[in-house]
Amino acid sequence: MKKQLPIVFFLLLSAICSAEENKGINPNKTISHSAAPDTKRDTISAAIKTAPLLATHNPKKTTEIILLKEPANGTDWAKYILPIVTLFLGIAINRLIDWINKRSATIRSGERWVVELRITEVLIKQQMTDLIEFKDRLSLTELSMPEIKAMTNVKGDVFKSLDKNELTKFIEINNSKPQYKRIFFSKAEKEKAYGDVINISNYTHGHIAIMEHQFNLIGEKFNSYTKSTSEHVQSFNQHLQEFLAEYGMYNLNYEKEGVNIFTDERTGPLGVLYASQIAPYMKAGRYNPFKLRDDFFVPAITHLAHFRFEQSTLPLAKCITACLNDIAGIEIAVVHMTKNINVILERYTELLDSLPKLITEIVGNKK
Repeated sequence: MKKQLPIVFFLLLSAICSAEENKGINPNKTISHSAAPDTKRDTISAAIKTAPLLATHNPKKTTEIILLKEPANGTDWAKYILPIVTLFLGIAINRLIDWINKRSATIRSGERWVVELRITEVLIKQQMTDLIEFKDRLSLTELSMPEIKAMTNVKGDVFKSLDKNELTKFIEINNSKPQYKRIFFSKAEKEKAYGDVINISNYTHGHIAIMEHQFNLIGEKFNSYTKSTSEHVQSFNQHLQEFLAEYGMYNLNYEKEGVNIFTDERTGPLGVLYASQIAPYMKAGRYNPFKLRDDFFVPAITHLAHFRFEQSTLPLAKCITACLNDIAGIEIAVVHMTKNINVILERYTELLDSLPKLITEIVGNKK
């Protein structure tokens, strides 16, 4: 607007200068002029009309037409002010249209933020359902490695493509007082009003940041659980093979002494446990560590404790202890993963509870 003021003043100055040079013509006025006799000029009296005026021309004499303007009584300011008013009005209309277009774009962008936030409610609920199902499959009685479903949409990447400044403007539109009231605001009141807008904006971005953190946490904890479980399972399989080798040597040593390993009190109970809990699964190799712990290793270590002073029991007891430690590591990984899922579910519940209030603050209380 400041750049256009010199142009406006120039047009106004030009109009005033033109008003001083030009006078209004009275079309009904008859104009005449008589030439001096010695000039030998013909004088023609003509009435100014709209129709063309024909005059005869004598080459020996000079014909002269003189048009005089009647002095105006005053300057007609209306016809000079009107273009200026029109110019200002055009500028104001353009500014108004531009303001309306920007405001409409801000409102559309802000409504997109609100729609995406409402969609996250459905996504979070579905993610919670998947986490609960995953947790239920983490059984301490069965060694399973269930896959976890992590919905990428709940990460909040869609909000990265939206304009944060437009969200702030949208919040300000919905939460600010009418313009005629804000004129009388003090500086402190204006700062407080803008601070409230910024708080709502920060709260919104914090909500989205928590969603992203929760999504990343799911992947982080699941990867940690998978890695820890895999390491302990691999160690368990290795120690189990060592136990089977030591168990074979244990029976062989007694057989060399002529002992019936099926009836001897030192080897008989172990043979029964081996036949029922290990032998059926040797071909497929699909052992359940938790089942072996409860149904084989604990009874076996309890039995060997009665013969702990015999040197031949020490290798078996060492292998069994190693297997039990591996199973304990698997159990700890499951427990930790279960606790982590419970924490994540609590955070998601908090997000769901705070979402309606957040949306209300963004759209404001205006009707």
